[in-house]
Amino acid sequence: MGSLKDLVIETIKLTDTVKTLDKRTQKLSDLTNDIDKRLIRLETIAEIGTLAALKQLPSSDQAD
Repeated sequence: MGSLKDLVIETIKLTDTVKTLDKRTQKLSDLTNDIDKRLIRLETIAEIGTLAALKQLPSSDQAD
């Protein structure tokens, strides 16, 4: 078993690692939120385009 000094050093190293991973996780979370917002915008544009295209189609009532 290591000495108290070794345990403290290891704890400090682990704390630093956890802080680094937390920062990276936050960055990934921010990127994911940005991608989600972009995807929502694209979905909205696609829906608007689909609705506009459907409105331009001739209705079946006028075909007869």
